[in-house]
Amino acid sequence: MKLKLIALAALAAAGSANALTAAQIDSFRAAGTLKEIRLSGSSAYRLAIAGYIQTICKPGTIDVFFSSASLIATGDGEGSGARAYSCDLGVKLGNWDVGTHILINKRDSGGSIVGVANVATNDASTIQMKVTAASCGTSAAYTNITTKTAVCTQSEAVAPDAGFSDLEPALLNVSPNLIDNVLGKPSSGSKSPVDISTLTVSPFWQAIFGVAVNCSAYRALQAAQGLTQDNATCSNTSDATRPSLSKNWIRTAMVGNVDTSIDGLQGWGLVLGTGGNGKTVNICRRDPGSGTQATAQTYFLNNPCNTQYGLTPARQASDTKPSPDANSGGVNVIENSSTGDVLTCLNNAETNSAYAFGIFSRENVELDSKSKWRYVRIDGALPNRSNNTPVFSGAVTGAYDFVGEGTMNWNTAVVSAKPDLLKALQDISKKANTPAAIAALPTTSTANSPEGVMATPLVWSGLSSNGSWSGLQAGEQPYASRLLNTTQVGGVSNSCSIFNTF
Repeated sequence: MKLKLIALAALAAAGSANALTAAQIDSFRAAGTLKEIRLSGSSAYRLAIAGYIQTICKPGTIDVFFSSASLIATGDGEGSGARAYSCDLGVKLGNWDVGTHILINKRDSGGSIVGVANVATNDASTIQMKVTAASCGTSAAYTNITTKTAVCTQSEAVAPDAGFSDLEPALLNVSPNLIDNVLGKPSSGSKSPVDISTLTVSPFWQAIFGVAVNCSAYRALQAAQGLTQDNATCSNTSDATRPSLSKNWIRTAMVGNVDTSIDGLQGWGLVLGTGGNGKTVNICRRDPGSGTQATAQTYFLNNPCNTQYGLTPARQASDTKPSPDANSGGVNVIENSSTGDVLTCLNNAETNSAYAFGIFSRENVELDSKSKWRYVRIDGALPNRSNNTPVFSGAVTGAYDFVGEGTMNWNTAVVSAKPDLLKALQDISKKANTPAAIAALPTTSTANSPEGVMATPLVWSGLSSNGSWSGLQAGEQPYASRLLNTTQVGGVSNSCSIFNTF
């Protein structure tokens, strides 16, 4: 009898550590014991959000659901449109106790504007991935937080509970950052601004962005700059031989002004010499509404900050998304609805013997076996969160400043009517973006989340013993940004004001 009881106890313990599959989600949802959070917005945060979810989940109970290709938006790759994570909580989240069954569904497609406009308007027509047994089938064994256990093939229209934006909502709510009426269709025109006074807005992570080129372009830049070239697959990349692109060349390319001839050089020729003339400048950019794109336009083009002198970014020539082109010359703009699709675009450029560049957050791992692209320096500055040699530097010190200060947003009236949800969202907004929380983010073969985000001084200054960077613990300092915009409005930074060292 005693042995039988021990066996039953062991089975119960094993069962409690099982992953939360789609079939179990159906069961717990029907019983009213499943807690769900639907998030939308910033795909620059997609891996860091996943990493944070892992830190609040009980090990052995996690399932990871990817959207099928083109489920959320036409052209989305698998897992690029949306991802969801189910588990039993390993820590208390708001009013939800340890052991609570939870499903966090995050839409990436469309980017930051979906974490602003769709949240502000409580848009019930927002397309989300549907996580059910009928949609997602049977789960494979869990590997890590960035690897799928199941693919979901059905969607549903549901308003998001909260969203993330790479910049403050006001900057996403104006041209040229307004999303197209039909995502991926430039001819459809832009949607109108919405009333964002409905939002509760809190400072969130500072995202570190990088400019990347495909491997062949990377090796050509190394040769032109007298650096030792990587091998043919760029599998031996190091900072010591990382080439640089100038901010001015990137700006010129972003506006499509690549045919301007200087001493007989144009386009890639301006940075590669005569061998680059005639090579198409492929721009793997994001659709309007993307926070990544908005941050790039603010940083490189001063748009929309300076309405008189800001520059206008080049857009895709038609509603048909082109492939990277090798030698037609000129510019070829390829718009993508998520970070994952930009990565695919650069990989396709390498396959097509073309040269291309794209912009995305530094949480994406360049030495992943599937990555055919590499980050470059900007005006000689390494795109790293922190460097320890020859002196402590990097984005945390302002030595590299292609950074966007993000926000977490929810509809005040809608969420206030759901007290448990409100407490959970408040917990995430306060606890996920501390230096210690960022340091604890996991890494995988495809995700280096601690390299892609930093804590803003608007958050960490309240945790420091003296309110300054020196008052943080030594282990926190590499994850605490000293960059702060000179102006704040409503408790969040005005990204059109310059960075200063805090």
